[in-house]
Amino acid sequence: MNLVKNIETVVYTGKKNEDAIWGETQFPHLYDMPNGNIGLMVHDANDVWTDLTLEPKAKWFVTGDKGKTWRPATKEEKDSMGTALPNGDYLRPLANDPTSLKGVSESDWYFGTKRLPTDGNIVPPKPDKPDTLPRYITAFLDIFGQSYKVYWLDSIPDKMIEKRFAFNRYSGETAKSGIEYSLPDWKYRLSLGFYTADDYMLDNAGLYPCRDVKVAPDGSLYIAHYVARGKGANPFTGAYEGTTNSYFFRSMDNGKTWEVVGYIPYKEPDEEKDKFAHLKEGFSEPDIEFMPDGSMLCILRTCDVFMGAPEWGPTYLSRSVDGGKTWSKPKYFKDRGALPKLLQLKNGITLAVITRPGIYVYASEDCGETWSTVLEIMTDKDRSNLANEVPKIPDFHQWCGSCCNCSIKAISDNSALLAYSDFYIPDENGVKRKGIKSMVIKVER
Repeated sequence: MNLVKNIETVVYTGKKNEDAIWGETQFPHLYDMPNGNIGLMVHDANDVWTDLTLEPKAKWFVTGDKGKTWRPATKEEKDSMGTALPNGDYLRPLANDPTSLKGVSESDWYFGTKRLPTDGNIVPPKPDKPDTLPRYITAFLDIFGQSYKVYWLDSIPDKMIEKRFAFNRYSGETAKSGIEYSLPDWKYRLSLGFYTADDYMLDNAGLYPCRDVKVAPDGSLYIAHYVARGKGANPFTGAYEGTTNSYFFRSMDNGKTWEVVGYIPYKEPDEEKDKFAHLKEGFSEPDIEFMPDGSMLCILRTCDVFMGAPEWGPTYLSRSVDGGKTWSKPKYFKDRGALPKLLQLKNGITLAVITRPGIYVYASEDCGETWSTVLEIMTDKDRSNLANEVPKIPDFHQWCGSCCNCSIKAISDNSALLAYSDFYIPDENGVKRKGIKSMVIKVER
């Protein structure tokens, strides 16, 4: 079996890397569309917590020939992008903006000496006043000196923060789209308070826009979600774990309601293979696929910088044989992986996209047990010499020359379309610019 590069296309170019901030012309995301078209979102704004909502800060494109050519999408086309559902709808997760807490009062400190043995409820009641925050359960700093306070979401007054998941739904029956909300069946949820230059804010309690809705063989829907910055708790017992955990939600009604069915906490990482494992927040950016043998495979990211680790770190694989309720102990997969992706092709081949540094596509013929084939899309060696202004000492992102976050979607039984960023794409005058490319990857046997 071989993986072959087929069609490479420049979709869009923006500013020079030297003139752009992190987040501009990055984070491509592919979507299903009616009539067999494929949509592409490109983030084009700063990558910060207070700028999460992609809708006004993104560019949208569409291809009708499986990536050979691209054009800007109309508003109607953008609104139809999402995951194709069994009922003919298209569903796309949306972000919830952080909530400003200007004018909101904080509760008094709640020291452990004030607790009594009869205080058996883990989640305390909401404050009597609707403009008062509950007592936070813990606080911590990250490597940048940013301070955080952790709250039980159910203790926060309902009107203070959006607690529902948000989606854009395109109706296949009416050919119209609209935003809808769903409060997930998820008891032990946490929210994070953090300071900006002039405000105190609560992190959104919704889905990250990089999440995808996945359709299971039985027609039910799944979302693999994660909760970052120390907000991890056991969703069934309420035990606070203080790590980034991955959570799995299932919908039996085409995305109208969602229930948490299982989770993977960050426990017992492979410290022999990852000397920075103790400086990682946990398992983030999970992606799942449904294997031909009936199991579910999940790939997990660990690389993050917030507790002092470098911008690269291992990916892990875990498997569930009971619909996502329980998962095997995550097994070390590769030594890197930012926004790792899984894709199951109809020919039985499983693809895994592993990145940062470099971009690589791996293939498995046995449901992800072994990975015998690899295709290099972008080198993991220093690319900073391609810049307009070659740095004497490159930082990590100049060295990579890409955000390395990718999106992949099947376009036939044996081929897939990959979208990725490249910071050094020459324009008609030879000036290198940040841009987005697509490439067709074909499986040959």
